[in-house]
Amino acid sequence: MRRLVWGLMALLAAGTAGAVDLTGYVGSTRCGECHADKYEGWKETFHATVVQDARKNPDVILGDFSVPNLGFTKDDVDYVIGGHWDQRYMKKIGDDYFVLPKLWSIQSQQWRPYNVWSWRKKPYGKFCKGCHVTGFDPATGAVAEHRIGCEACHGPGRAHAEAGGEGPIVHPGKLPQARSEMICAACHVRGRDPSGTYYFPVGFRPGEDLGRYYVPLDKLPDETNSQAILRNFAKWKEERSGKNKVRCDVCGIYGADKKPRKEVEGGMSFCFGCHEFKDRYAEHTHHPDTAKLVCFDCHVQQTKDLMAQEKAKRDVHSYGYFLVHPDNCYDRRIERTCPKCHGDRGQEWARRTVERWRRPLELDH
Repeated sequence: MRRLVWGLMALLAAGTAGAVDLTGYVGSTRCGECHADKYEGWKETFHATVVQDARKNPDVILGDFSVPNLGFTKDDVDYVIGGHWDQRYMKKIGDDYFVLPKLWSIQSQQWRPYNVWSWRKKPYGKFCKGCHVTGFDPATGAVAEHRIGCEACHGPGRAHAEAGGEGPIVHPGKLPQARSEMICAACHVRGRDPSGTYYFPVGFRPGEDLGRYYVPLDKLPDETNSQAILRNFAKWKEERSGKNKVRCDVCGIYGADKKPRKEVEGGMSFCFGCHEFKDRYAEHTHHPDTAKLVCFDCHVQQTKDLMAQEKAKRDVHSYGYFLVHPDNCYDRRIERTCPKCHGDRGQEWARRTVERWRRPLELDH
């Protein structure tokens, strides 16, 4: 009898991971037709580029595949995950995708091991996919959008779009705080769906009670799912606030590497204390050695006035929202300085040029 009861409970729980209706989604491009400023800001965020199709655009692959004995080739890569600090690679095996056992560190320009012994035991469709896409139907494997799009936070937008913006849509800022935080917690708190099959909440939509769809791995005996989710999310936010991280005594960034500084001659010792590409400096600058560029020719030091201006423009849809740094961090928009030497070109030309460089090397923090 007990076995029968457990079996019925399992079937009921598995129903949570059943078919998901994707017909209400329209995709971020459609959202951008009316919300152009938000859409342009979102396109620069990590969410927009979390997963990219390497078959359609091979240029998104940043790793050096000329390294011998890597264990896989560039031709094995179907999708890439990430492209700012680390980049992982997915290959289709059978009916699912698997993340290959090495990642490429963009800052250090080196390969690192990743799930070397267990990667074949972790299919993407069960361990990762629900948090890397918008709208996932586990019954068919279909997704509404293969990136973290507008509707991942605002919910399906078809009714809103077809009513010219007058239809229903979720505004996270107008939700009760707990429900608003659950939108982020759905992917930033570790757990499983009630069936125990998926490591993300299947079928959850913004505005709902995440506890119905998700059981956090860290759950105290007297907590409900929702209480445990909110407690874990508060912890996640605290860990990223900088209060509990080591602050670099050179650049002021929380979480920066605290390795002993190397003695480097000249005014660039500040930079080469963390950025170890001195021998490849011309490659980094995309200028010949004869140009004799120094770091400060391209990277503008932030001032409190400049930071205040940029913070005023930031919101959750913008790239800067995810990169809140101390006042003395260096400006990422290096195209602002190109006209100092290239006076006959504008910033649009400069930005296109920088983008073709696949972004400059950046500090892993």
